[in-house]
Amino acid sequence: MSTGELVAGLALGLSLILVVLAVWQGTRLGQLERQMHALRKGSGKSGPLSLIELIEAQGASIEAARADIEALKQSVATLERSVARSVQCVGLVRFNPFQDTGGDQSFALALLDAQGNGVVMSSLHSRTVTRFYAKAIKGGTSQLSLSAEEAQALQEAMGGASAK
Repeated sequence: MSTGELVAGLALGLSLILVVLAVWQGTRLGQLERQMHALRKGSGKSGPLSLIELIEAQGASIEAARADIEALKQSVATLERSVARSVQCVGLVRFNPFQDTGGDQSFALALLDAQGNGVVMSSLHSRTVTRFYAKAIKGGTSQLSLSAEEAQALQEAMGGASAK
């Protein structure tokens, strides 16, 4: 192989490498043009934008998103405060307090919020009358004494922890 052939081979190889690089750069340029077009489209302007205008438009968009996020945080906090006072814990015990009635028609029902505040309601059913009682619960305890069934319902509502 002569020196002329070697130089021609190297020139051909370098030419191929340059063609591949040019194609790759053209592809990359097309991607950048599409990205710039998308940025221009998002700004609402139809004409070409300067880089500063693009950055300002994106900055405004980011600030609007921050304001939306802050409003959502406040809404979530309001909802959390509201939900904390709603019934979240329920315990139900059915029982038969009298021997002369059939089935477990009586019940004790505990309805509590997240802090253990709420009510225990109970019903005593007999053949001739049904009586209902309600006892306030604060912090998982009652100022009034609880029957065994009411205490069991309270314990179930509090997640199986021992009733206070």
